[in-house]
Amino acid sequence: MSATATTTMTTTTATAPPMLKRPSVQIGGSGAAASPKIPKNKLPVIQPPTYYGCEHIGRMFQHDSDTAKQSRQFYSSATRVALDAERLAVQTCARCSYILRRTYLCLQCPAAHCFGDAEGHARDTGHMFGVDSRNGHVYCFHCQDYIYDPTLEEIRIAQETAGDGGGVRKKRRLSDARLAPEDIKLIEANTSAAPCRATGLRGFLNMGSTCFMSVVLQSLIHNPLVRNFYLADGHKQKECALQDCMSCAMDEVFSEFFTSPAVDGFGPVNLLTTSWKCEQTLAGYQQQDAHEYLQFLLNQLHTTNAASTTASTAEASSSTTSSATTSATTSSTTDASPPDCKCIIHRSFYGKLQSDVTCESCRNVTTAFDPVMDLSLDLRIKDRKKAEARGAVVQSLQQCLARFTTTERLGVNEYNCGKCAGPREATKQLTVKQLPPVLCVQLKRFEHSASGSSKIEGHISFPMHLDMTPYTGRARRKPAAASAEDPQPAARSSKPFKYDLLSVVVHKGEINSGHYISYARHGGQWFQFDDSMVTLATEKQVLATQAYLLFYITRTLG
Repeated sequence: MSATATTTMTTTTATAPPMLKRPSVQIGGSGAAASPKIPKNKLPVIQPPTYYGCEHIGRMFQHDSDTAKQSRQFYSSATRVALDAERLAVQTCARCSYILRRTYLCLQCPAAHCFGDAEGHARDTGHMFGVDSRNGHVYCFHCQDYIYDPTLEEIRIAQETAGDGGGVRKKRRLSDARLAPEDIKLIEANTSAAPCRATGLRGFLNMGSTCFMSVVLQSLIHNPLVRNFYLADGHKQKECALQDCMSCAMDEVFSEFFTSPAVDGFGPVNLLTTSWKCEQTLAGYQQQDAHEYLQFLLNQLHTTNAASTTASTAEASSSTTSSATTSATTSSTTDASPPDCKCIIHRSFYGKLQSDVTCESCRNVTTAFDPVMDLSLDLRIKDRKKAEARGAVVQSLQQCLARFTTTERLGVNEYNCGKCAGPREATKQLTVKQLPPVLCVQLKRFEHSASGSSKIEGHISFPMHLDMTPYTGRARRKPAAASAEDPQPAARSSKPFKYDLLSVVVHKGEINSGHYISYARHGGQWFQFDDSMVTLATEKQVLATQAYLLFYITRTLG
């Protein structure tokens, strides 16, 4: 009760006391009157604020209840279609009839269009919201961006969790899928109109089957070593005299991503045309292999940023694990010395493999070292003894690494012993001699033979945190004996080589008509990059992908 009301009642009480008496109330049939009660002040009930994805969808939900109800029903149906794992991936635009892999389902009417026609539909009808048919996220054509609306997101999560388990609907709790209260507070405190401006969180336009290039560029943009090099003017375009310089084109991409406030997709035209000029096999708009383009790009960046002329381009281009997995005769006769190139590519990706071939007759050990820029791991099990295991596919990255470093038996015709001066049976083992700061792993999903090419489908599990210690040469050696100078040599040499997942490249679809997307860690969160579309992802989504390329970064730089 306010102070004014209290003063008025006091004055009334002083002048006319009988007016304060309440009417008598019969309780239980007796004539006793109820005692007078002074009404208590009730605090107003403050309703928590309602948050919307943007002002436009908030206006629709607030002022038109019928439209809001209908939109929620449409969204529930649209997300059920978008998240159905068994539906066909190819769709058709209702206006232009083009066959597409992504359409936008109108939130206010049953219409599906490509992006361009969806914008026209929004202008013609005023239906300003579309649902991405790939993931169920809502796009606002007013904001020209994806929006996060708590109400719609709850519907999407309900459809996603209900559809888990191969499309079989189950009654499941949503407590694990919903955001925790502290996460909601964090989102509210850090949400702005354009949170990704000039932070590197941006997509690439698809300029005609260029998704293979986009995913490789995203992996380099979110590589802190490469990013810091270019943002610190490690390569100066104005001072570069090279013609068709890939490093200048890469510097342009970093400048655009970290200085421009634009949030729409960027078309790296200069980098694409420079790639064509440097490698004729890349010219044109046919699909390319992302791993081959990564090797090409690293080789070009090494060439244009090399700090020493002694490290040749051929060494960088041949630094793949295929050279380490050839015949033992070739690998045992080459002993690569450490390169003195200090370019950013060698400082980030350079590693070394050790090959030990032991003669079964004289026990002579021939050791060779091979430089590598990545590890290419076979997925198909090739067991000569166990016929039932031959042709099977490994199940995890750790299993791939274990098979890569296991002992292999060589026949008489596969090895010539220098000490015995003739062909002998031998054993061969590969280990990692030197680990790079950024470890790139290729899971060899594509198989090529005389009969044709095929792709190995299926999920190969990989961890968020990887310990490479068991696959190093140090782990294969016996622990050194203690001495007066070093009483604990084992403890000193037992420091593990820990890596954290940095980015993932995924190939979807068939071998000749697929599509590349990537995931990268940015500011402690994971994001999915699908050409120009950038959406938030979870660790669960990342770990469930069918990875093709994996990028790990070391926890400590020595």
